[in-house]
Amino acid sequence: MKDILNKAIALGLGLGVTGKEQAEKLAATIEKQLGVTKKESRTIVQNLIRTGEATRKDLDQRISALIKDIVDRVYPVTRKEFEAYKAAAAKKAAPRPRRKARKPAAAPPSA
Repeated sequence: MKDILNKAIALGLGLGVTGKEQAEKLAATIEKQLGVTKKESRTIVQNLIRTGEATRKDLDQRISALIKDIVDRVYPVTRKEFEAYKAAAAKKAAPRPRRKARKPAAAPPSA
């Protein structure tokens, strides 16, 4: 029984690698050792396949999130952000046009 469970776990986690043939072998093993019908053994294998696929998708999502986090740490600024900062710095550093000097107000006429 333990052997069947170990095979089932291996199949559930690695079905993408092992393929359809391994699933059929596992179904045959389950039939023989547990004395279930073909339909029941196929149902068990299909459930294991679904569980394995769900686990793989979850693992893929976790790995993608970790990679994104690492990339964000290594490259904290995107190219677009860098260009925006560069343009803002260039704008601040550019010389400003001088204002024309005000003409002094005319002196009031003396009486």
